Amino acid sequence: MALYTFGGTPADVIADSAGNVIPNYLVLVYRAGTNELITSMFEANGTTPVSELRSNAAGSATPGAIRPFKIPDVVAVDYAYNAPGGGTVRWYQAAREVAQEALSAASAALPTAGGTMTGTITSQLASAAAVAEASLVGADTFDRYRRSTDGGMSWGSGTAARDVSLARSGPGVLAVTGTLTASAGVSLAGQKVFNPREYGALGNGTADDTAAVQAALAAAKTSGGWVLAPPGTYRLTATLRIYGNTRLTLLPGAEFRRAGGDTMIVNGDASQSLGGYTGHGNITIEGGLWNMQGTASGLTTNASCIMIGHARNVTVRDLEIRDVPGWHGIELNAVKDAVVSNCRLRGYFDPGSRPASEAIQIDLAKASSVFPPFGPYDHTPCEDVTIRDCYIGASGTEGTVAWPRGIGSHSATIGRWHKRIRVTGCTVEGGAQYAFAPYAWQDCLIQGNAVISQGAGVHVWTNDTADPNATTNASGTQTNASQETKGVVVVGNTFRSMGNYDDVLGVIGEPTGHLTSVTIADNVLDTQTGDGSQGGIRLEYVDQVTITSNVVRAGAGTGISIVNCTGGAVTGNRVYTVTNSGIAAATCAGMQVVGNTVRDTGSNGIHVQGGSDAQVASNFIKGASRTAGAFGIRVSSAADGVLITGNKVRLAGSGAEAAYGLSIASGCTGVRRYGNDLAGSGSTGPLDDQSTTPDASPLDLGVQTYTPTVTGAGSATFTTATGEYQRLGKLIWINIGLVVNAAGSGTTSVSVSLPTTPARGIQQALDMTAESVRAATQSTKGSAVILITGTGATIDRLRTQVAAAGDATTDNRLLNVQGQHLLAGAIVTITGWYREA
Repeated sequence: MALYTFGGTPADVIADSAGNVIPNYLVLVYRAGTNELITSMFEANGTTPVSELRSNAAGSATPGAIRPFKIPDVVAVDYAYNAPGGGTVRWYQAAREVAQEALSAASAALPTAGGTMTGTITSQLASAAAVAEASLVGADTFDRYRRSTDGGMSWGSGTAARDVSLARSGPGVLAVTGTLTASAGVSLAGQKVFNPREYGALGNGTADDTAAVQAALAAAKTSGGWVLAPPGTYRLTATLRIYGNTRLTLLPGAEFRRAGGDTMIVNGDASQSLGGYTGHGNITIEGGLWNMQGTASGLTTNASCIMIGHARNVTVRDLEIRDVPGWHGIELNAVKDAVVSNCRLRGYFDPGSRPASEAIQIDLAKASSVFPPFGPYDHTPCEDVTIRDCYIGASGTEGTVAWPRGIGSHSATIGRWHKRIRVTGCTVEGGAQYAFAPYAWQDCLIQGNAVISQGAGVHVWTNDTADPNATTNASGTQTNASQETKGVVVVGNTFRSMGNYDDVLGVIGEPTGHLTSVTIADNVLDTQTGDGSQGGIRLEYVDQVTITSNVVRAGAGTGISIVNCTGGAVTGNRVYTVTNSGIAAATCAGMQVVGNTVRDTGSNGIHVQGGSDAQVASNFIKGASRTAGAFGIRVSSAADGVLITGNKVRLAGSGAEAAYGLSIASGCTGVRRYGNDLAGSGSTGPLDDQSTTPDASPLDLGVQTYTPTVTGAGSATFTTATGEYQRLGKLIWINIGLVVNAAGSGTTSVSVSLPTTPARGIQQALDMTAESVRAATQSTKGSAVILITGTGATIDRLRTQVAAAGDATTDNRLLNVQGQHLLAGAIVTITGWYREA
């Protein structure tokens, strides 16, 4: 029986995760590489049995350590113990005698002149950095190769210190110092890495690197891989082809510079015919500068930078595309599950026939004229595409401009829609046309973008019936019609300093192809120049629309315009200082215009023009008709079934004003109005309702004011003569206040004018109080009498109960007030209801 020694080394210590030793802790011992528990153990003297192996006690000189012990006929063990934090800790240890036995055996087996050893060589040295193996050549003064105990390897020339190394730098990390080159690529976790420099690329900006870069891409074609272009300028004279399962990365400082051909890169070969989404996918293109040099001699014809077709799982990110001539920076055609993120597309050159190109184009496989690189042309659209955090604008290169359009489409097929396209967090700046032009996009989202100094903002549209190519179906049949498109959300975008190419935010359907389920919310439209023919938000032929919580300020046309729309709500919006109407609904059905604030509009505050069943409720309008003879709220063009309630309309207080707070034109029918606050809302009057038999509330006019005229007072003058009134059908509530300055004279009975002519078929009386009438400082009650025999808009008699000295009677009969009874300082108040003629 041979005894082998274990334990007793500095590494044999039981500790917790914080490095604290654990004394008197049970340790199990297994035969190495098995679950065979060893129970036969002896103390270091080889005779005293060990019944249970524990770490040294706390009072020991080495607490927590495993003391030396021996095991018969076992040359290697696995220690195991239950960690305090949970789980099992297990490690391997060879017996101390093994290395010596192996060395003795090796010494006996190998001749000193060299030879062959079979089996494992184990080195047990004092530290991880200790040299386990080294080699020199001839009279070398330095090791050419060295291996340390921890497996790290280093190499050098032999005449100086080693200058490259390969070693473990941390858990799961193998670090290389120096440059690693591989002529056939480097495999990382099954993915090979290919460097165009290894295929002959120079990256010096003058050599033609097309073949070398293409060779690296072709090498990745077989099993997929990662093509890394190091810093440098790679001159390309022909289109590159990228294939499935490839990642192409331009490292910082790398530039692909177009020097010929048209498109810089496409996915696949011209001869392929992979339809649907079955083409070369699982592609990532990232990093670097992609310089199209669109203004350079010989490079000004139409070209795109990146074109991807018939593919699935595509990512384009973290790169810059500069100075594209004619076509697009990035085109996704018949692509599903794609992401374009953090890309900068700067600079566009129009060769002469492309004023409307998009920087990022979403398109379908319609024809070779739409997507030239390859077919088939099976009308496959794009689906599930996200474009986020991109910048689209100018490059500053002489001869170029900012992209005319940012992101969009301009071809369509009946029966096909691009679905679930999301554009978020992008900035589009300085272009002549639309920032976003979703054409036949269904269930799309435009959110959180910034558009600055662009010709127009968003233009969502269905198949254009003016374009016969857009009204054919996939089989080529001409339908002569558009198609319904559903689900558009435009939310949280900012549009600033916009031009007059079109409305800032337009959602435009067609009579034969409405847009449905549309939400326009929380957008800010701030400042637009133009001639007034373009507006802020405009919708045509849209059903089930919500326009809410938007801000439109300093617009060149109508703030919010809805035309030929059905079933929707315009709620909680704020419209300020637009040159036309604030909110206009023309030929719509079932629209609600509720809770909006409209101020300082050039024309009407809110205009309902034709249509049916509109609700105009709880809006606040101030300062309408600043530049035109218009109204606070206008209903016209034979509108039917309009409900107008709870609105408040006010004049601006200076300058041009609305003629009426509420104006309803003749020919309108079924109008109901009540509960509106129209007091002081029109320069001509608060209300002009010419509709047919309206269902109206007299309270719409609110409390109105007028100046009463006093007659029969002789020499009396008045410091105060005020009147206010409110209608309730034919009943008029009135409050008149008079304060006499200079005393009156004469015996003529005093009368006071009314705002309207009272009914004379019955005698009417109002309550009156008087102070200093007939007698100084006396207060009395009385009546203001409207006589049957009277005429005109007049209170015919004022009568009080108190008689003064000299009167014919001294009882409390009501006596007419004459001019002489109005003493200086007298106060007369008349309050009550009368019936209007």
